[in-house]
Amino acid sequence: MRTLACLTFTLAAGICAAAPVVSNTYDNLDPAGALTDVPVTFSRIGADGHFTRGITPSIEGRKLPAQVDVLRRAPDGSIRHALVSFVLPHLPAGGTVKVDWLNEAPPAPPAFRWGFERDKLDLKLLLAPVEGKPLSSDLGKLLRSADRVRLLHDGPVMKEFQVHDVPVDADGRPDPHLDVYWRVRAFAGQRSARVAAVVERTKDRKESGPEPVQYKFKSVRLLVGGKALYEEGPLDHLDQTRYRILAWTDGRLEDIHRRPNYEYWWRNRFVPRFEWIKPKSPAEVDAFYTSPQSMRPVPQRSQGILESGIILRHMPNTGGRWDLGPYPSWVIGYLLSEGGPKTYRSILHADGNGGGAFFVHVRQAGAPGYNIFTVKQPAQDGRYRIDLYKLPDGTKTPCQPDHAHTPGIAYVSYLLTGDKYYAEEMSFWAAYQMGEYPHKGLKWQAMDRSFAWSLRMTTDAAFILPDDHPLRGYFTDGVNKCMDEMTAKLVKSPRRVHSPIEGNFQCSGRQNWVNAERCSSWMYAWAVWALGNAADKGFAKAAPVRDWAAEYIVGLYTSEDEFQAPDGKTYRYDPRDAMPYSTAISLLETKIVPLGGDKKGVEKVRRVRLLDNFGEVWYYTKLNVDNGWYSQRGLEALPDANGVWPLRPAKEGFGGGLMRWAWDHKVTPHFNNYHVRAATGMSIAVDAGVRRADLAWKRLMEFGGKEGKYGHRIIPRATPPEEH
Repeated sequence: MRTLACLTFTLAAGICAAAPVVSNTYDNLDPAGALTDVPVTFSRIGADGHFTRGITPSIEGRKLPAQVDVLRRAPDGSIRHALVSFVLPHLPAGGTVKVDWLNEAPPAPPAFRWGFERDKLDLKLLLAPVEGKPLSSDLGKLLRSADRVRLLHDGPVMKEFQVHDVPVDADGRPDPHLDVYWRVRAFAGQRSARVAAVVERTKDRKESGPEPVQYKFKSVRLLVGGKALYEEGPLDHLDQTRYRILAWTDGRLEDIHRRPNYEYWWRNRFVPRFEWIKPKSPAEVDAFYTSPQSMRPVPQRSQGILESGIILRHMPNTGGRWDLGPYPSWVIGYLLSEGGPKTYRSILHADGNGGGAFFVHVRQAGAPGYNIFTVKQPAQDGRYRIDLYKLPDGTKTPCQPDHAHTPGIAYVSYLLTGDKYYAEEMSFWAAYQMGEYPHKGLKWQAMDRSFAWSLRMTTDAAFILPDDHPLRGYFTDGVNKCMDEMTAKLVKSPRRVHSPIEGNFQCSGRQNWVNAERCSSWMYAWAVWALGNAADKGFAKAAPVRDWAAEYIVGLYTSEDEFQAPDGKTYRYDPRDAMPYSTAISLLETKIVPLGGDKKGVEKVRRVRLLDNFGEVWYYTKLNVDNGWYSQRGLEALPDANGVWPLRPAKEGFGGGLMRWAWDHKVTPHFNNYHVRAATGMSIAVDAGVRRADLAWKRLMEFGGKEGKYGHRIIPRATPPEEH
């Protein structure tokens, strides 16, 4: 029908309007400033095969001349990511504009016209240390030396150039610690330019040397022609941190909210699919994620430089945080609400200056990432971290990174803006996951959250970083190497129950177990999601590993295995107990030992075998939860003469102490939020078509998976919301 209509229109008018690949609605955040014939640059992402001929913006059926700077291509040659610059005809004050994006080469814009004299751009960055002489970086002087200028984008609508500098004092001596990266974006015919001054302490770290623990400044100022565009201080610029000052030289040309099309994003596997449990409007999302009263578990932070913003400052603090998960909760709320402008700004800050405030930033041979090339790099997780980053004045805790609690930093902001600064943040954080002790690669053996989030960061960087990025190949090789190892050790193993080989024995500091090793199944579900994310983003080797791992979570809900236990009874895994805090993965031979006084504990003798029956997994999980012990209290029960440990009454399930699980439908699970965490991996299993995943999802929803956290939950892409 559509073809016939198009043919009729073609005969009558000689043309046929192309259907858009995707459409976006953008907001003018300036309530008083209408825009007319204003140049803009938008980030445009495309699924494989969608933008094969080019990208043309169209407004109300009018195809606009545009400059397309391709950042990344898909393997089939289509455009995965590009910056598209064009002249926006009109956008009312406080209004919206719909842009249709077409798969075709755009009309050519007229030639570029400078709106200012580039070599007379009087921009200065002034830094005032608490000790020592003032420092400055003078862009005007640098621009007079053509060999210092690197063009990032050079087209008829927009030009962006970068200049790398080292600030100097009044005597011309360069500072030994700091670098400044100037980035100026100019638009055709416009006097005002967008300027970014990125200040970094990213020198290769030395265990002994002149690097100060703190580099204290009274102030930092950005000036144009003597006029202050930005000023802040005092501040501590710690080693391996950086910040960006962003301003316009002669006033903002536009203040446009670059809202994404979330349906396009999730359908084409850029991000997971979520749904509201209780829908929130953009204003409600803004209130929730920017109000000091709603900030859990930390108070609202400023949006200044070297401030973590909405990110928890101390990453190893706790797992019950809204910046954890596949992507931070504020990102999910923002995408589902289709755009709260305050949350939009918070995301940009968190992914930019927020991420830059953590000490993971090292440039090695020009590559924006942790020093992955130096084998003897000092370990941040050892004594060196403690010596260097515990501030002696006691007034402020530095932003401390770690692997197990790393939120998804910079990926979404890079999709929204295409800014080089966010690409660099992605690179720094992915390189930190790959290169920092104790990793040196992706450590998958425990299948815990440190692996899940490390794989996510590395996968996303490999997937979207520009084609010419110096570490893109390194990240790609790292993911593929990890998949090769997991295929050899896991997929090709003969085991029926697909738990990790070694397990996560720390289990976040919970109780000791009496005769089993264990893994945190809720973390394992996150690892399944990360494997699915890698498969979704083009890593073919990840698909069989994803399916292998997903069968474990599915089995907890659906297995019919039976196990005759040492007590003579036969057990099966009850799906209502599918997601305890930890599950047993191997049986141990142990002995009871004195702890001092009248307290007794347990000591491992040897591993007997891996558990290869879900009935066994249920029995030994319950046995160990029922009899688990803490070093302070010792054992509260002992085995009988035959070495059989007691079980608590069945109605308590895994209950007693920490894990008061529901045994029947009349009892509300105390920890049903772990069913919600199971949904993260189960959504991947359903979409991948893992055997019995549909049944597992149904039971998951019945036993607590609908609860969600922060008002939303993950769902399979292939399943309509009404079927949950």
